[in-house]
Amino acid sequence: MSRVTLALCAFAAFLDGYDIQALGLAIPGLASHLQVAPTAFAVALSLSLAGMAAGAMLLAPWADRFGRQKMMIFALILIGVTMLAAVTSQSPAQLAFWRTLTGLGMGALLPLAITVAAESAPAKNRTLTITLVVSCTAVGSFAAALAAPGLEGTFGWPGIFYVGAGMPMAAAALFFFLGAAKGPVAAESNVPSNDRGGKFGALFSDAFRLRTTLLWVIFFISLLATYSLISWLPTLLTDAGWTRGEAQRATSFLALGSVVGGLLLAWAADRGRAVPALAMAYILAAIAFAGVGMAPGSKAAWSLLIFLIGAGSIGSQLALGSLAASFYPAAIRATGVGWSSGIGRAGSIFGPLALAAMMTAGLDASAIIASLAAPMIICVICVLMLPKALKNDVL
Repeated sequence: MSRVTLALCAFAAFLDGYDIQALGLAIPGLASHLQVAPTAFAVALSLSLAGMAAGAMLLAPWADRFGRQKMMIFALILIGVTMLAAVTSQSPAQLAFWRTLTGLGMGALLPLAITVAAESAPAKNRTLTITLVVSCTAVGSFAAALAAPGLEGTFGWPGIFYVGAGMPMAAAALFFFLGAAKGPVAAESNVPSNDRGGKFGALFSDAFRLRTTLLWVIFFISLLATYSLISWLPTLLTDAGWTRGEAQRATSFLALGSVVGGLLLAWAADRGRAVPALAMAYILAAIAFAGVGMAPGSKAAWSLLIFLIGAGSIGSQLALGSLAASFYPAAIRATGVGWSSGIGRAGSIFGPLALAAMMTAGLDASAIIASLAAPMIICVICVLMLPKALKNDVL
């Protein structure tokens, strides 16, 4: 059953990646259909991410009380219904409403998948196994980028959402009928005894305070940068002179790089080298972001830099998400992973708005992407502080 459970968790992560990419890929077609500027969807992008933050922080922790399976099924059904409803949108405001509700489900889904995978994975290769599951978010983004031109060509922009609605409904049925991800509800006795604030308060008990703080800062800063790029990359490339199909396909290099980077980092983490590997990955991302600022002249150079950004920035996030599940005991694991993910999603809210403001101001696409090197340096500093926070019990 553990293999079935891990496979379903991987599928859930795949859905998360598809959904992350879906709105960004649909924006050019949506803007044309509704006859508005692409920047009109900045609010929809940010509210979608706000919903993800709320779902991660408010819905995912309920799995520590009511069980993993029930919450995963609820999240999947919520995603499917609201993705389908989004197709009826007749204005950016209506789309923003439905995307907020979709975000609630998506925000809960990935932390729950990570939690269940952590409790099902073999101890020897736990980080690598969890990262394989989480890496399916990148596979989902990769698949969305490749499929979008064909779906849009056949069904128009709604085709991207039709697929995004059908897959989670199928996944909900599989979780229900296969009985996977039930998992025991964690016992209250496993919460640190010096805590008086329940499961959330336990995250800031003496044993976990510093690691929780550093984890939240890294998640916040990293996702601010990566979601900014994911949300607007197709539009930025289109503005830089790429065709819509070329821009959508180039986005797949971001996902491909993240898979490679995430797996290499997980391999290093299972061998006790997580800190130097994470630090080097964020440095690589900063260099690649800065490289884009030099306005590469060929599409091949752009594609290589996009791949390296995915490997360093998003790949780090995949590995860090896997490690986060090991930072906390079972009784507060869903709460710890959920709040870390939620804080990261909260950071990602500001990124698309900031990039939209830069685009409205007429800044060059290369300069906009290059500005994201700064958050990567902050992540390097925080990563180097992790050994003190963890007291060598994880890394």
